[in-house]
Order: sequence, then C-alpha cells, then structure tokens
Amino acid sequence: MKRVALFTSILIAMATSATAETLVVRSGEHDSHTRLVVKVPPGTEWVLARRKNGARLTVSIDDVLFQTEGVFGRLTSNRLSALSQSKPGSALDLEFGCDCVATAFLYQQSMIVVDISQGTLPPPLTANIPLPPSLPPLEVEDPLEPLALPLLTLNQQGFKDQLSARLLQGADREVLDLDLAAIGPRASTLPSDADMLPSFAANMNVSTIVDELEGLLGPDIPQIEKRPACISSARLGFDTWSDARPFDKQIADLRSGLYQEFDRVDTDLAFKLAKLYAYFGFGAEAVSTLELVEDHSEEKNWVHAIAGLVDYREPAEDSPFRGLQRCSSDAAFWSVLSEQTLSPDADLNAIEQSFYSLPQHLRRSLGPRLSSILVEADKLEAARRVMRSVDRVETEEQPSVAKAQIAQAEGDSEVADTILEEVISTPETSTDAPLALARLIEKRWAERGAVSPQNVALAAAYALEFRGSETGPMMQHAHIVALSLNNEFDTSYDLIQALPEGDDRTDVLNRHTHLLEERSNDVTFLKQVLSMSDSDSMALTTQAAIAVSDRLGALGFAAQSSAFANRTYDTTDRSQRARLRARAALLDEKPHKAMLELSDDASTAADTLRAQALAAIGDQAATAELYRELGETEVANRYFWLAGLSEKIELEGRFANLSEISDKLALLPRRLLKTPLADANSLLTDSEETRARIADLFALIPDPEVAFDERTDPNQ
Repeated sequence: MKRVALFTSILIAMATSATAETLVVRSGEHDSHTRLVVKVPPGTEWVLARRKNGARLTVSIDDVLFQTEGVFGRLTSNRLSALSQSKPGSALDLEFGCDCVATAFLYQQSMIVVDISQGTLPPPLTANIPLPPSLPPLEVEDPLEPLALPLLTLNQQGFKDQLSARLLQGADREVLDLDLAAIGPRASTLPSDADMLPSFAANMNVSTIVDELEGLLGPDIPQIEKRPACISSARLGFDTWSDARPFDKQIADLRSGLYQEFDRVDTDLAFKLAKLYAYFGFGAEAVSTLELVEDHSEEKNWVHAIAGLVDYREPAEDSPFRGLQRCSSDAAFWSVLSEQTLSPDADLNAIEQSFYSLPQHLRRSLGPRLSSILVEADKLEAARRVMRSVDRVETEEQPSVAKAQIAQAEGDSEVADTILEEVISTPETSTDAPLALARLIEKRWAERGAVSPQNVALAAAYALEFRGSETGPMMQHAHIVALSLNNEFDTSYDLIQALPEGDDRTDVLNRHTHLLEERSNDVTFLKQVLSMSDSDSMALTTQAAIAVSDRLGALGFAAQSSAFANRTYDTTDRSQRARLRARAALLDEKPHKAMLELSDDASTAADTLRAQALAAIGDQAATAELYRELGETEVANRYFWLAGLSEKIELEGRFANLSEISDKLALLPRRLLKTPLADANSLLTDSEETRARIADLFALIPDPEVAFDERTDPNQ
C-alpha cells in the first residue's frame, strides 16, 4: 500500500508540473518604442496594469513561467530597465528607465504585444463628471404614427449629449485626450432646444473616425505592422525545379538548346537552367545564368535568393523571403535561413517538413545551419531532429559543429569540446574546420579558459588563408581572442589596431580589454589603457569601461579612473560608475566632490565611500555614526575616540580600552598638602599607576606596518 501511495503521489506531482507553461518573452528595438512579444495559447485572458514608470502583465495561466533570457541582448535604449517575476504563476513586472508608458494589444489571437514609449500616464477621469442627460421626451404630433423615428426629431441638445458620450468612450479607449477645464464658473451659452438645421441628413449618428485611421496615430496607439503575403509551396514549386533524370543528363539538354541562331538566348531555358543549378546547390552558377534572363519577375527573385542561400552567401536585406516564417509553406524554411534567426511567430512544423522534403545533398549542406539557428532559439529537440535527418543521408557519421553546439546547449561542455576538436583534426571535415576552431575559441572565451599553442597557430594560418573572403573577419577575430586568452596582449593589441573600423573591431576590442584587465600585469595594463585613443575608449561597453576604471583606481590613477567612469552618453550602471568616480575623487583628495557623486546612492558600498569622505573632511562624529550603521563597530569606536565622544564607545574592543585608559590618564593626581609625607607617598603611587597605564596604552597601539590608514577601505 505504501508503494501504491508513493506511486500515486508521483503521478499527481507529474500531472501538476505538466500544467506549468513557459512563455518566452521576445524583444525588439525601434526608433520610437521598445517592443516585447509574448506568445500565448489562443483564448488566454490577460491584463496589463500600468503605473508610473512601470507596468505589470498578468495572464490567466496557472504556474506560468516567463522566460526573459536574451531580452536585453537586443535592446539598445534604456526604456526597459528590468524584468522580474517573483514566483511561477505570478505576474511579469516591467520597470522603465525613463518617463515611459506601456501599451498592449493582442495580435493574431496568440501574441501579446507590449510597446514602451516616451510619455506620461493621462490623468484618470474623475467620478465628478456627470453622465450625459437623458434625451427629452419626443413630441410627436400624431402618437399613432408607426414610422416616427427618434433621430428624425433629434434636437441640438440631444446631438451634443450623444457627442459627449462618444468623446468619453474615445477617452476610455485612449484614442482621444480630453483637456478638461478647471472646476469653477466659466462663460457659456444657454442651451437651445431649437431643432437642428433642416439641411442635416436624417438618422444621423456620431462616431469617432480615429478608430478607422491607419498610419496617422501616435505612439499611444499600437501599430499593426504591414507584413508581406505568404508564398505557397505550389507557387514556389521548388520540387519541380528538377526531374528524376540524372543531373548531367538534365544540364546537357538545357545547355544544348540555350543559344539559338544568331546567338540569341532562349530565356525560358536559361531560367530552367538557373533553377536546376540552384536545386543542386550550385548557387554561383545559378546567379550567373540568371543574368541571361532580362525580365525582373517575382519568380526570378525567388530563384536568386535561394541560389545565394545554398551557396552560403550573406542574405540580402530585401530578400523576398524575409518576414515569411509564419507561413505554413516552403517559404517559411527559406525565410528562416534568410533571417538567420527564428521568429517568435515561426511555423516550426512547416519549417521542419520543408527541410525533410529537400534532396539529400541540400539536407547535408543546409541541415547544420538550420540546427544552429534552432539551438540559438532554444529549440533543442527540433535541432536534434534536423541533425538526425542529416545523419540518415550521410554515407558515414562525421563530427560537426552543429552537434557540438547542441551538446553545449544541453550543458555537456566536455562532449562539445571533444566534437570540436574532432572536426578540427579530421581531414574529411576540413571545410568545417575554420568554423569549428572559431567556435572552440569562442567557448574558451566564455569559460575564460586557455587555447593551445597549436590552435593559436592554426587560427593565424586560417586568418591568413581566408583573408579577403567572407570567412576572413571571423578567423581574424578568433585569432586575436586566442592570443589574448594566452596572455599575448601586445601582439593581439597590434592586430586590433590594424583592423578597420566597424562592429567586428569594437567587439574584439572589448573582449581583449576584459582579458587585459583580468589577466595582464600592471605595466602591460597601464601601457595599453593609458595609450588608448578617444574613439577606442568610447567604443568600450559599459562593463568593460567599469572594469578598466576599477583597476585604474586600485592602482592610484584617479584622473584616468574617473575619465573611464564618466560616460555622459551612457545611461546604464549609473550607480556603479558614480561610486568609481567618488573613489577617484577621494584619491584626488576631493571629499566634497565624492559626496556629491554619492548623493543619489543609498547602497552599502556608497555608504562606505561616504564614510571615508566624511573622515577626510574631518567630521569624526558623523564618520563614527555611519560606520556604526554599517556594522563596523571597531572602526566606529576609533572615530568616536578621535572625536572625544568616549560615552558613545561600546564597552568591548581595543578602542573601548583606549578610551578607558585615556580617561584615567586625564584625571589629576590626588594631593595631600597638609601632610607632606602622605602627599609624597600619594604622588609616588599615582606615578606608578600612570606608568602602568601608559604601558597598557602602548600595548594597545598596533604595529606601524599594519596600522590603520584612514585613506583605505576599512573593509579590506
């Protein structure tokens, strides 16, 4: 019975955990607003509660868990500063870093879209606004008239009442802003019961046209983005670009009839030949053949885009497949390859089905790329299915970068290392070796590991071999990071200086700077950091600049530390940068400036710096009180002793004893002037006690080599 009860409880726990659902929060940055998208099951009820500089999203799903990893990786502004969920099943709290307002709407019955833009919450409509008065009773000449309609006799006051009601409805829907007049007397006209002008049409009704406007509304009204129409699999017809005959037979027939008399090109055959090239993975040949086709049809754009994808070319920004991942056709598969990331509304089932229907050679070629995209989107099971499909069409199983990426995503770091090393060293996988080496160095960077000298030399060779190609910048990047991981900072910094300006240079500069701050000796660190150009220092990320400023301050370079922490154009990590500037001000003997830097910071670290600033100013009593609040009792006692406030010193510790001895030494000797011999004996006794107290006082004074220095952090 105990076993049955235990088994039943396990089943109940499994059923309960199965009800929990994870909702992935996606993000996007726009010029006018920051957008969050949460995909929910159709029919899910939800509420967005707004407050000043924040909002709360609640969905009616039990034990819901909001997955927010990666949200801030796509954001560049400070409109959204924090996302949090107190426990599974609770609401998602949004904190804004600006005076912003959140608006939300439901898109396609399955996506909650939250837009954060500049603005303030409108004042709530007060309950003192009277409801529109009821319409006066209709006066019909013939009460038996069956066709008498109310609006035919609507007077001016009734029309105003209906208009007021519509305006209030528009304000409730946030499509109108009401500028309400202050309470009090105002000039107005007496209501008129005169009938409306006879030229007005009968049966008139008032409505707000703003509900029907598109493209003219401000940021308070969510805009539905125009998206391209889907391309059906039948229209694309990718499976018809080749027949059952061998490739050499098909290409021979098409090429033999390509040029007619007078070297005139048969454009229909040229178009079929381009499709055939693209189908068999010859992208460059397909693009070259398309140049013989003069028309610019939609189908030609499709063939050109697919030819670039099968030939590993960078997808064009105007690719005809962009924005089609939501489609339930082959276009969704080519769209995910074009965008190189999985969209929140992607039809994953259609993408996988399209991949499985590809010919074997394209599955072998495109499968690892699709698997990498799925891994980055946390679709591990789908990535495994794709790689299993690739393995089924491989003549023999080979290690691949995609398999290593899946193992890394599963948390099996050792297996990922083994696979990448096999790809690098296996001759049959030489085409994937550069990418595998770059991924291995990237993994070492994330783990702050080291790269073997052989792999550093191999990265240098690949960087030289692939210079001028699309792979060249990636291998240059990997080579520089590998040198920095192996503490060859001078060589890597020289290579960085030779790189052209751009995002790649900025990224590798930041990685090098992090490693420089963490691992280099003081001389190398100061030589590179102090000689850094203004453009390079501005290109550093906030975290890199903070790390450099912290180490410069520890080395005593106050002005330079303050310069790296004083990034006026940066709105992130303000408190931490202010503390670094305060510490630099203390090093520069400017305690008042340090106090100003810490004026808005109530953290413990700020209080420690504030106490040091007060000590430098000379306010011993305030310093002691602050250290007591921080729990530094012994340091607080010292400053109470220096301030002469012995009554506030706690009864335990070295300074409590010092205070007690000092108070006794301050007492005057007891004199017996009327009895000289007794007076002399009393002086001798008092002298012995004084010498003993002085000896005790010297015993309490610490060694000069470890003496307390009020300029240093007492917590160190």
